[in-house]
Amino acid sequence: MTRFDPVETESVAALRQAYLSEILAGKRKIALEMILDAYHSGYTIPGIYMDVFQEVLYEVGRLWETNQITVADEHMGTAITQYIMSILYQYLETRDEKRGRIVMTGVQGELHQVGANMVSDVLESDGWDVVFLGTNVPPDGIIQSIRQHGADVFGISSTMFFNIPRVIQLVDTVRQAFGNNSPSIMLGGGAFRMIQELPDALSGCQVGLNLHDALDLTRSGYPVQSA
Repeated sequence: MTRFDPVETESVAALRQAYLSEILAGKRKIALEMILDAYHSGYTIPGIYMDVFQEVLYEVGRLWETNQITVADEHMGTAITQYIMSILYQYLETRDEKRGRIVMTGVQGELHQVGANMVSDVLESDGWDVVFLGTNVPPDGIIQSIRQHGADVFGISSTMFFNIPRVIQLVDTVRQAFGNNSPSIMLGGGAFRMIQELPDALSGCQVGLNLHDALDLTRSGYPVQSA
């Protein structure tokens, strides 16, 4: 499964380019109208997330890394996308079949949350009962949320490579708190695209490098991992 609905490649490429241009120009209203037009024309919300938002934000990051745009431009593009996501959410359709429960968060100290937000929305549409905590949440609050929600899967997002030690610490904290009843742990974000293999301390965790991976992992049964 690579997308939720069939859309012509040329149309997707044109929509991506147009959307990129508008968000980098700060044209929030035009960018919103563009995405709503795509949705009302039959493009599903998960499809928009995977084919447009994800790919455009990858490009925004690349442009920033190569000094073609400023950090202010990068933040603006991300903020506009999150704004549009908040409006699209009211239209999000969910499967009748329920798959399980997920708690999703960004590691403490992480300021980027758009990726985890997108994963949360797409998985919710796919039938998961999702609690999205945002990012920079203290471990005690995360443990409480996992316990209260009865989470089968716990997702951690980290964009910055230097936050990997905090991911390791959080995984260890969760496993100690729940022991053999620990939820399965799914990792994602830009930090994990920078490493070839997981550290031993993260053994047993699964990595979803993008929205497609996250869907595939959570549709595969995702057995509970013990410490």
